Amino acid sequence: MSTSLQKCGSQFFSMMRKICPVRRSAWLLIATIGLPLATQSAEVMNSSIIQRQGRYMMHSEAVIHAPVSKIRALLMDYENFPLVNPDIKRVEPVGHLDHGGIRMVVSSDFCILAVCLRFDWIQDVRLLPDGDIAMTIVPNRGDFRQGNGRWHLLSNGASTRLIFDFDLTPKYWLPPVFGPWLMKRKLSEEAFEMAQGLERMAISKCC
Repeated sequence: MSTSLQKCGSQFFSMMRKICPVRRSAWLLIATIGLPLATQSAEVMNSSIIQRQGRYMMHSEAVIHAPVSKIRALLMDYENFPLVNPDIKRVEPVGHLDHGGIRMVVSSDFCILAVCLRFDWIQDVRLLPDGDIAMTIVPNRGDFRQGNGRWHLLSNGASTRLIFDFDLTPKYWLPPVFGPWLMKRKLSEEAFEMAQGLERMAISKCC
């Protein structure tokens, strides 16, 4: 974690960044890399978050106009994480798991309004027999007490219905700006950016 910005008056705010970088819209990202705008684009169907006693349970669903096989391949390649989610600043593999999968160190910013926090953690990522992808945060090896997530990938014709569920507990108290309403808005934005990024990469045939 960073150790600056003492003016906020709380030890937890040492994780803050001064200003969250302004996000570029999906169409600008596509135009920047020179790809034509598709007649269809990824969309978020719904998102929700439940906050209870320091625990956050998040859910989102998106439809991506690319086949399941391509989306799964992109998600299983950890080098793609920062490309589909600009908040992820570092992904470094540190070992392979006995029954398949990989253990990695991750650093990510999480920004709401002008408040940005930096989180570091270690997670295990596995491809499950049913084709889903599971993520497990190693307890207390970073800024989370625990965390478990799952990507469900369902075929939707030529598209993919990507369902994301995550349950995690930060080690530290989060300030009021990270309340349920703004967290839900942030989750929806993240789901949209990720879906757009995956679709863009799938169309560019980079997997």
